Amino acid sequence: MSFNKTLIVAAIAIAAVVTIAGLFSSTVFGLGCSPTSMMQGWKNLSTNSMMEGGGMMSSMMNQVPKDVIIKIQSSQQVSVGKEAQVKLLVLDKNTGNPLTDAQVTVGLEEGAPMSTMNMIGGMLDAENLGDGTYLAKFTLDSPGYYTLHVHVIPAGKSMHSMMANHMDIGIIAK
Repeated sequence: MSFNKTLIVAAIAIAAVVTIAGLFSSTVFGLGCSPTSMMQGWKNLSTNSMMEGGGMMSSMMNQVPKDVIIKIQSSQQVSVGKEAQVKLLVLDKNTGNPLTDAQVTVGLEEGAPMSTMNMIGGMLDAENLGDGTYLAKFTLDSPGYYTLHVHVIPAGKSMHSMMANHMDIGIIAK
């Protein structure tokens, strides 16, 4: 795994740990529990607590990308067992011009965004096809719903900008 990919995976892992710590601090495991806060805390520990609890990770992952516009240019339905190719168009949010020199990294999660945290494989670099078009290639082994996490680092920006330039894309494997 390259240094950049390792840093990206580490940043996502740290954000997840901080989110979980935030959830527990407002539950019965935290200090200063009242019956009301205990009930809210147990609600936050439900199956989709990362989304319902309003944790840092869900708020980061649900924001509109700050610097870019990400458009999907291919089908979101892919065939099980065959290499899928998802084409993305990345534009500068201020000018509307294609970003021809961005770093576009994708990751696959089984299920809805941030619901299972079951990441499939590591982060992958999308291939730069030119004119702001990037191609993500992957193969899914089982039918179902998946989330393609797309992270963009515009040229001249630090790797920390990837979380501000993130979009989730639903993928159906049949």
